[in-house]
Amino acid sequence: MPRLAPPALLTFAALVALRAAAQPADVPAAEAKFATPAESRVEFDRAAAPVLARHCTGCHNAKTAEGDLDLTALDPDMKTSTSGARWAMVVEKLATGEMPPKGRPRPAAADTAALVRWAVGESKRAGKHFARRTAYANGNRVPHHVLFDPKTVPPYDGGPRVRRLSPEIYAALTGDLARGKAGIAQPFSPDGRSTFKDMGAPKIDEPVTAQLLQNALAVAEHQTQHKVEDGKVKGNAPSEFLALLDPAAAPTDAQLEAAVAYQFQTVLRRAPTAAERARFVPFFRRNIADAGPVVGTRYGLAAVLMLPEAVFRLEVGGGPPDAKGRVRLAPREVAFALAYALTDKRPDAALIAAAATGGLDTDAGVAREARRLLDDAKLDRPRVLRFFREYFGYEAALEVFKEPKDNPDHDARALVEDTDRLVLYVLERDTEVLKELLTTNTSFVAHKTAAATKKQRAEAKAKFDAEKAANPERFKTKTYKAPGRSIYEAYGLTDFPDVQPVELPGDQRAGVLTQPAWLVAHSTSFDNHAIHRGKWVRERLLGGVVPDIPITVDAQLPVAPEKTLRERMGVTRQEYCWKCHRLMNDVGLPFEQYDHFGRFRTAEVVLDPEATAKNVDKKGKSLGPVTRAAPLETAGVLALVGDGTLDGKAVRTPVELVRVLAASERVEQVFVRHAFRYFLGRNESPGDAATLQAAHRAYRASGGSMKVLVAALLSSESFLYRVPNTETGG
Repeated sequence: MPRLAPPALLTFAALVALRAAAQPADVPAAEAKFATPAESRVEFDRAAAPVLARHCTGCHNAKTAEGDLDLTALDPDMKTSTSGARWAMVVEKLATGEMPPKGRPRPAAADTAALVRWAVGESKRAGKHFARRTAYANGNRVPHHVLFDPKTVPPYDGGPRVRRLSPEIYAALTGDLARGKAGIAQPFSPDGRSTFKDMGAPKIDEPVTAQLLQNALAVAEHQTQHKVEDGKVKGNAPSEFLALLDPAAAPTDAQLEAAVAYQFQTVLRRAPTAAERARFVPFFRRNIADAGPVVGTRYGLAAVLMLPEAVFRLEVGGGPPDAKGRVRLAPREVAFALAYALTDKRPDAALIAAAATGGLDTDAGVAREARRLLDDAKLDRPRVLRFFREYFGYEAALEVFKEPKDNPDHDARALVEDTDRLVLYVLERDTEVLKELLTTNTSFVAHKTAAATKKQRAEAKAKFDAEKAANPERFKTKTYKAPGRSIYEAYGLTDFPDVQPVELPGDQRAGVLTQPAWLVAHSTSFDNHAIHRGKWVRERLLGGVVPDIPITVDAQLPVAPEKTLRERMGVTRQEYCWKCHRLMNDVGLPFEQYDHFGRFRTAEVVLDPEATAKNVDKKGKSLGPVTRAAPLETAGVLALVGDGTLDGKAVRTPVELVRVLAASERVEQVFVRHAFRYFLGRNESPGDAATLQAAHRAYRASGGSMKVLVAALLSSESFLYRVPNTETGG
């Protein structure tokens, strides 16, 4: 491989240095193996006890016991005590940096790793089998009243941010540059610790960096496709690059400067600074001299793609702080932030021009550009639909395996596409968007394939009839089964509708939460999942926090096919479980109105043990299970919300539940909180109260316009300003 010139190494090192500065080190949880309690105790005394003494027991001791935790009395032997769950919590708090609290000295990474190593090893020796978990960064942990009490608005506290590009943005960037060239792999993936995928701190480690470099070279190879004929360099590559590829003539300084300028403009949408020109022109020249014109040029072009600015979203601001201690994002930062908030593409020419001519220097100017992007009918805005997909979570229906024999024509993709179309249909009208999405009985049913499916069904029916006429005895016991029927049956219809959208019965369907896609997404392979459905309602509509499942708890319902789901969930009412399940059960059980394919039902099918025992042949051999229809209970109650208009309200059906929720101001405000997280890419903090309240007022005053809400967020203080030396929530 040709030698890389020093400037390329500096570029690579700058990326790694920025990664280290932008995120805390990820502490590995190596595994230890202990054969006896004595071995574990020796390692505890050596590796864990000193760390706890230096950083933890000052607050968590017998006298103070903050958080009801006395570490001095916590038994290191997890097998003979009940300390396993407590140690799991300690490991999680330390490993994720939640403890020690902000402002207190933190353990060195090696010390934390040693403690985690002991704890994981001891848990396995004790048969507890807990491993280090990563805490879910739930923005709902900020109390709702702190954010929406107009009488008390904390000062803004959002700090500078460095974010890596989302997988979609990176794919669009490399796709534009390489025009779909094969061999470019996706280096990024969501970390799973946040409500939405494009949130949290940058995640750039060594394997990711290596893939970025490989991709950059692949892009550069595509950018320099050429051939040499009769001593002349020809090809579709830009003329600025072709000038460097001549094997017979060294490039001039002017040609090198032109190539550098072209690549900067192509990749970063700006001209190189004088300092960058002074660094990259000699860098290109040395690489070409060392490795030849082709390889040397490609490494030079790849180096631009490895600049931090090409991989990260820099939102740090600049200039002197204003009277409130804030600095405003630079116009160029605003342009990229706006483009990436709504699209997967870099800023268009109009945004770049606005940044260069003062159009983004004022809040009003930013709001104007945001509305232009939102109103442009020709502009692809995939992130808006993606918000609703991730907010409702209905796209997870694609990942839930369903037993084919239970519903042969189940088509999760068609169901998800139907809900996509419903969301877009409501967004097109842009009035009372949340309320409509929660209450409308309008629906699309296989809107992309209904016509084609009808034709297939007609052909299949004609074929069946012809074969039956020709072989009546063979078809005597056979009945025609139409392909695709499971799709429309999921909505309670007897056929595909001729007109889309269709109005479903108002007492059976109301909004996305009664769409088959959402119901399937929040189900298992063979059953409903009222707990997951209730957790979604509690967190996404009521703004509550459901604690993580304790590591020592085996969260499984009893296997009792003769009982209804509500009856099997009775075990969750035990005192230890009910602390969490009281937040979920009563708002999830109303959705028992539908089966796990999303079909409306009036009874639940369960096993009939007595009839099954009698279902035998003459020799006493079982002829299979017999089922019965059990009465369906769909009643629920809203409790522990912290809102007097909702607490204590009983509901009889899921339709009644969602209509009560859709009429709630709190639910609307919680929706605004989630829109904030998605479009700003971080959890809200108390200092965002002014932004959230203003965004909610704008949404309400506009009659529930999503465009107005998003424009308000994208021109807000939280979007445009940073407070130096302040940590911003994930």
